[in-house]
Amino acid sequence: MRSASLLMILCIVFLFSCETAQKENTEADKKTDTVKVVDEIRSNTSFIYDLKALEESFSNDNWLIPGKKDSSYFYFSRIGDFKVNTYEYVLVKGDSAKVKYAHVEKEGDKLSWEFDGKKLLLSNASAARSLWTVAGNDSLMYEFLRVDKNTIRLTYPDKKAVVIKNYYRSACSW
Repeated sequence: MRSASLLMILCIVFLFSCETAQKENTEADKKTDTVKVVDEIRSNTSFIYDLKALEESFSNDNWLIPGKKDSSYFYFSRIGDFKVNTYEYVLVKGDSAKVKYAHVEKEGDKLSWEFDGKKLLLSNASAARSLWTVAGNDSLMYEFLRVDKNTIRLTYPDKKAVVIKNYYRSACSW
């Protein structure tokens, strides 16, 4: 009994004598949970505003992009708060073919989109205009400017501009 009591006292003394190493505060630890949540809400809100602007600009319509050989079409379809699916296709004999699927989604602190064989990052968006830079080269920009409800002007990095027509509204003008 005495040895059990002695062993218990030794264990208690040992536990009290052990010190835990102090953890260094990192930048992430210095922010309070409230600040972290506010920062996340602020960035998520800006993503939502940018996606809403893109949705207002492109809507859920088929857009005709004239090409040298074949014209192509693209279509935006918003999925949830933080993702937009895009489909680019060429019509062959009235049926869709050669479909390229991509998406606009959060990537770090930007929205990214695979378009024209390049990865684009959204720089600025409103219901009337979106400006995209090529990833890795901020001087190469694509501009989508909403001219009216049926027309968007696409300006490529080489300053070549094409008029994109809303295929459905152009074909079915009421």
